[in-house]
Amino acid sequence: MNTLSKNLPRGIILLSQPEHLRLSHDDMLGALPAEYSGLPREHVEIDVTALTRRAPSPYDVGAAQCALVQSVRERLDPVRERYPDYRIVYFGSASIPLTIQLGFLLATWQQIEIVPHHHARRTWGWATDGKVSARLAEVKWPKYRDRTNGDAIIRVSTSHAVDRQVTLRAVPEPLVEIDISLEHPEEDAFTCLAEMHEVAHAFRKALDILGDDFPGVRCVHLFASVQPGMALLLGAQISSSMHPPVQTYRYGRHAEEGPYHMPAILVNGPNRPPPPQLTDEDVARAHRDREHLREDVKRMTSFALRAQRTVPKNWVADALSLPEGHTAFGATWLHLPPMHKTPLPKTTVDVSMRCIDDSFRLNPENAWQIDDHWLARLAKRIPADDERRRALRQLVLHEAVHRGRQTLTRTSSQEIGRFPKVLEEIDYHADVWAMLYEYALTEIISTSSVDKPEQFFRQLVRLATETMWAFDDDGSDLHRIQIRRLNRYLIWYWQYLRLEQAANGGESMTLERTLAILADKPILELAGPPVMTNAERSFFDLDAGRDYVPELAIYHDGRLHRHGTRVDFPIATLLRGVRNRDGNAILDVLRAAFEQTVRS
Repeated sequence: MNTLSKNLPRGIILLSQPEHLRLSHDDMLGALPAEYSGLPREHVEIDVTALTRRAPSPYDVGAAQCALVQSVRERLDPVRERYPDYRIVYFGSASIPLTIQLGFLLATWQQIEIVPHHHARRTWGWATDGKVSARLAEVKWPKYRDRTNGDAIIRVSTSHAVDRQVTLRAVPEPLVEIDISLEHPEEDAFTCLAEMHEVAHAFRKALDILGDDFPGVRCVHLFASVQPGMALLLGAQISSSMHPPVQTYRYGRHAEEGPYHMPAILVNGPNRPPPPQLTDEDVARAHRDREHLREDVKRMTSFALRAQRTVPKNWVADALSLPEGHTAFGATWLHLPPMHKTPLPKTTVDVSMRCIDDSFRLNPENAWQIDDHWLARLAKRIPADDERRRALRQLVLHEAVHRGRQTLTRTSSQEIGRFPKVLEEIDYHADVWAMLYEYALTEIISTSSVDKPEQFFRQLVRLATETMWAFDDDGSDLHRIQIRRLNRYLIWYWQYLRLEQAANGGESMTLERTLAILADKPILELAGPPVMTNAERSFFDLDAGRDYVPELAIYHDGRLHRHGTRVDFPIATLLRGVRNRDGNAILDVLRAAFEQTVRS
């Protein structure tokens, strides 16, 4: 072994990170130099192999990343704290993104040694075989400064050469590019640790240059074709305080489209921004909102108990005071419960609890709890007190039916994001259920408020979507969105346009026609933006370049309609509306596709 220092450490921590190769404790001991045999040692294994193999896609590293962070915190950090003067000796065969992340978590390179796996010999340990030392090719450092906002690319090639053109497909317009490469990249290129250090130092210099001379760089895109030990040292160069976030990639090859890179772990990514300071008015308004909701929950309880005495035929009959319900709501709709068969009549509102990690929840004591900061976000989107009060009623109704017949509880909803189509149906049913009961609650107080049902339900759709955006707006930029979440928005914006079009048709818009629209869930889907997976959930990458073909497909009245980008339907503008969380902008773009679809 080529050690960092001629001086022996006081002890060693054997750090193994298996994934592609398994190794035993004896394998590690056999690869150590003889002078290390008598040193005190600890062994820590960071193994997230099970999670990476369970992932639905090789690029779904979210769960593995979380497990890696937790393993380091629980298993490695305590050992390092007990033995701060021990040297880490790394044996690894994990994926490059996970290894870079591990190096970043180690936060140092000075007390790390690498024991590589020899690709040709299939053994652990350094093997020179009389090879020429690996030499770093000349790096063409940027000779200018630029304060423009943008992204940077660093390509590191030590095991294979990284193709510049393939990386530009992933990041089409980088602000600056830096290439770090060996003169002759190959799997077993390195003959000693010092050669690895030369590459690591060049990478650190690249990050420092980007931080100093390109202050507008928002993210460094790292395309690394390197050995696992080299990946660990690269990650150890990233400073949480001095460098931008570093986006790692996984390399793949498509049978038709050829090689490509897909985003993997974002190393040194920004933490969720701290919530803004609440004003006295924010706090007072949040308290009023809870008080109003407590009054409304009592009123909903009275409504539910009344229906319990009369025993309606089904929930539609209960909500609309129609003995037989409504013909538009049949089949699976009728499995939903009336309000009195949900937990809602047994709930109350906790008006004293102001800080909730989940923003909104039903606690074990059956009390609805709402966070002050989330209520402030909701008020920003729905400033009118009466509309916000209605939005909160809809939210409670929606959650109540989830916890009733739908059985979507905290326990059953764990990892529910793995089933986006099922969740889409559950959410749509709960949304409509809540809207019909809100209609009933409003009609009791003011029949004039529901005289024009299409206007009333359009308002409910707007309030529902703004409430959804309040959950999706934590103050940070929206770089990606769950595909099923975007579908839910598009479904309801499409329904808004259907209600709008029916109302503008010149005929009187009856409650029956309105209900028929609500009972008919649109079938539509957006495609085009690159798909990312994380923790078994699929996302659209909203930061990607424009080298993809976006398209909207709708199955309407028995016909398939496909809408690509055109002058009156700029999908890029629609996606910008999504990124800006701007429902009006999304509606404006979607309207053109809607009008062409219904005219066909």
